[in-house]
Amino acid sequence: MGIQFRAKCVPFFMLQFLSTQYRPSGVFLPLITGLIFLLQFFIQNVPSGESLDLNRADSVRVSLYNLNRPDSLQLLNNSAGLILYKGSIKDTLNSNSVNGSLYIEGGRLTFQNQQTEVRVDSLTLISDSSSTRLITDNFGYRHYSGQLRFKPDGTNRGIFIVNTVDLETYIASVVGSEMDFDDPEALKSQAVVSRTYALWSIKKSPYNEFDLYDHESSQVYVGDIPGKPRYSEAAESTRSEVLTWSNQLILAVFSSTCGGSTVDNAAVWGGQSHPYLSSQQDADACSPSPHFNWSYTMLESDFRQLIKQYYGFEFVDKQIENDLSGRVQKVMLTGPADDTLTFTGNEFRLFINRQEDPMAIRSTKYRWTRSNGAIIFEGKGLGHGVGLCQWGSLGLAKAGWNYKDILTFYFSGTKIVSLDNIESNTIRLYN
Repeated sequence: MGIQFRAKCVPFFMLQFLSTQYRPSGVFLPLITGLIFLLQFFIQNVPSGESLDLNRADSVRVSLYNLNRPDSLQLLNNSAGLILYKGSIKDTLNSNSVNGSLYIEGGRLTFQNQQTEVRVDSLTLISDSSSTRLITDNFGYRHYSGQLRFKPDGTNRGIFIVNTVDLETYIASVVGSEMDFDDPEALKSQAVVSRTYALWSIKKSPYNEFDLYDHESSQVYVGDIPGKPRYSEAAESTRSEVLTWSNQLILAVFSSTCGGSTVDNAAVWGGQSHPYLSSQQDADACSPSPHFNWSYTMLESDFRQLIKQYYGFEFVDKQIENDLSGRVQKVMLTGPADDTLTFTGNEFRLFINRQEDPMAIRSTKYRWTRSNGAIIFEGKGLGHGVGLCQWGSLGLAKAGWNYKDILTFYFSGTKIVSLDNIESNTIRLYN
């Protein structure tokens, strides 16, 4: 198969179980006591989660353009309807097509085309079959299936847009938006991961009006992608399939390039380690990625000024703590009085990227050197490194792995199940 890995022979929970079994005692406990102990162990070690009603999971609500909401746009659809809302009054636009402009003015929306001009508080575009073309100054043309809802955002300076779309249509778009590869097994792996993540977000979203953003904070979603059927084929061939651990829907996260090894979720975000998000060595399967090796240089004087500006701290030196895979776990900056300023590895990465360049420190797998008045960061990988490695999945697919093997490697101990086979029509979430 090209790239080989050592199988994990004993599941993690059995290791914990075996470690608890020997208790010196002068009396053998009855068999029933041992069975009760075993049952208690598994109850305590399998987290109870919230349940998702799968009747709610046939569509998903996505907040569009959240990072840069437009104040005006063009709407084009020849077979859609518009529902207009003015306070508590609901009206329908009498037109065979919805082709016009929408802009915000005075805290309200104005829709305008050749036949009419109307001011409303919000409006909803409904299209059963055809997609709607949205044209904005910053993002150009995009096509969206399903329903679109428009209203002024909280600042009254931008248009808040929510796209309610069929789940599988959404997954096909996310596959192409997130993974522009040709290999069908890699694309299938992304489809299952994105579907699992979307369903998790439907239940766990803290927002009342939508489930996910259309950018990296959730999953990248740019609407329908015409002319590339392989994305729809990946979604259709894995329809309804999700990842579970102990019959519970997992938090299926992913990043571009792991640099040869993924990382435990707790090492990046803190909190409790999830057994299915443990570190995995993938034998540099992601080495074809353009982000497998990278470097970034900044002047030490600029770094000193940055730290002084944001934290009031005089930087003198640094101490770095790494895990066994080489990822930075802690960055401790020291000052002239032996005082310290401490970041986690990921916090430091995100701070530098926000202030300098989004691609400055691409992952936490890096080393930091100082030379001739400069600070040089040299590293491997792009992104947080937890869960699925997208370029790694491509490397494994090229080596002959199918998508199920890829997923159960990166998400250790998981199973792929079809939602169609869940008779209760509910599924618990692993918390």
